[in-house]
Amino acid sequence: MNMQLDEKLYDVIKENFMRIFDKVNDAIIIVDKDGKVVYVNEGYARLVGIDRNRVQGRDLNLNHPKDKLLEVLRSGCPIEDEEHFNETLGSKIVASYLPIKDVKGQVLGVIGIGTAIPLFLLSRRLSSFFSRRNQLLLSLGNSIKQLPESFKKIIGQDAKFLYCLDLAANAAEAECTIMLRGETGVGKEVFAEAIHKASCREKSPFVAVNCAAIPETLLESELFGYVGGAFTGARPSGKVGKIEEANGGTLFLDEIGDLPLNMQVKLLRFVQEKYIEKVGGNQKIPINVRIIAATNRNLELMVQQGDFRADLYYRLQVVPVFVPPLRERQEDISILVYHFLDIFSQRCNKKLSISPETMEFLQEYRWPGNIRELINVVEYSVVMCPGPTITLDYLPVQLRGEIRKTELDTLYLEYLVESLEKETIKKALKKAKFNKSNAIELLGISRSSFYAKMDKYKLSGSEDVY
Repeated sequence: MNMQLDEKLYDVIKENFMRIFDKVNDAIIIVDKDGKVVYVNEGYARLVGIDRNRVQGRDLNLNHPKDKLLEVLRSGCPIEDEEHFNETLGSKIVASYLPIKDVKGQVLGVIGIGTAIPLFLLSRRLSSFFSRRNQLLLSLGNSIKQLPESFKKIIGQDAKFLYCLDLAANAAEAECTIMLRGETGVGKEVFAEAIHKASCREKSPFVAVNCAAIPETLLESELFGYVGGAFTGARPSGKVGKIEEANGGTLFLDEIGDLPLNMQVKLLRFVQEKYIEKVGGNQKIPINVRIIAATNRNLELMVQQGDFRADLYYRLQVVPVFVPPLRERQEDISILVYHFLDIFSQRCNKKLSISPETMEFLQEYRWPGNIRELINVVEYSVVMCPGPTITLDYLPVQLRGEIRKTELDTLYLEYLVESLEKETIKKALKKAKFNKSNAIELLGISRSSFYAKMDKYKLSGSEDVY
């Protein structure tokens, strides 16, 4: 990649290309001539599951000496569309590595672009597994009624989601450690509480700890407690830690992937030995708790990169439960919307319904914030709508804007073309006063093509549905 540009033009291109790179779903990484990472895009950060600021600045020579980026850096020859195990990502990928050279042919760095298809093989295997599980669920018929009472309160009819409920309910009866996996907002803490209430520890404490919300300097004292006078500012009487608070019950460690390495060592010791020592003390206090951990991070890749201890990973991941994101529970969206509509309507003393157009809009939305976002959207709409029907005008402005932004940013060309085509046909029908022959003439297409598109977009051509 030869570069012969004046400085001003180079700066403009650099600024814009960085923005473009961040819109690409594939992983992009750039290293300098010394093998240090100078840039990774958002796609890379999503793939790896950690903040890209923690990757930038790393020296690949120290941790990943056999990485293809370094190979191209040494040889100056590109590698294109090669499938291999990438040490940096910790997985097999299809990638291209291109040397960045100056006008004299000197290698200034290397850019790597990885296609993430192989990383989703696990998801595909899970999908296949879920498909088989779906058939089993259908054959079981009403067996879902056998779920413990605490699980019946969790709303959902999607087969993958029902499988998660079934798996979590079965694990609740055992004393095993459970790892809840899933994106932010899918309801991992709701699952954890249901597991606790369905276990033999139901009447004992349920103590939740968000590992990402506690400053690193306070984590040890929050988890393990401290004795009086352990440090400046400590209470003379000392403090009971969260682990001891949960004694006899369930300890829920949320965002476990954000736990610093030094704390991972101390947590591992507790998990293995079943006792704690408070900060500033040396007394061994036996603890009997059931641990449920949760994360939205890719722990497997973090283990590969040395950011999460493998021994702790295997201790916690005894029974993994993968909670699917809301976008994969299409049939549950309307159920959840109506459920929370009823709740918030009663609170606001209103009687509201949702227009079909608005419901369609909500079902097509990607829900990056999952159920937590859906709850906020429904509550906002109920508060803002005077009645009797919630239309698109009463959805949060950023929601509608985000849908359009997402469509454009991720280049959903086919979706955009189909949306435009559907709207154009509807407008033509309106203009032709729903006379199909006149609408065909306005559109300038054949009759067979018109009816094919009417069938494709499920348009009846009747005035009452427009």
